Amino acid sequence: MPRATPPTNAATRERKRVEALLRAKLRQLAAEESSLAVAAPEPGTQVQYGKRAGDHVAEAADRMARSRTAGELEKLRDEVTAALAKLEVGTYGLCGECGSPIPGGRLEALPWAIRCVDCQSKQRH
Repeated sequence: MPRATPPTNAATRERKRVEALLRAKLRQLAAEESSLAVAAPEPGTQVQYGKRAGDHVAEAADRMARSRTAGELEKLRDEVTAALAKLEVGTYGLCGECGSPIPGGRLEALPWAIRCVDCQSKQRH
């Protein structure tokens, strides 16, 4: 049975570079998520309507936008975490759906890509 060859210095450097990029992205996402945190209104507090009702509508719209953004950040965080896990087990760069290699240009643009373009486009439909 052939032995697995140890990674080359270049491969090791590339793995460390990608890992650093992914960990930096996780830190960035954590900072963005914390910036979205908004204090919840006190329980039992009623929204006051009247002359300034528009303020409350704007506040509700802002909360909805923050909630959507938080959901997108959470999804991206999950993808970055999955890419780190793939890096750890040696499957980084392979599509998580079909197993095909993810093109280098895609990984350069999105180091956390866990699917090839074809499989990613199927995910969105």
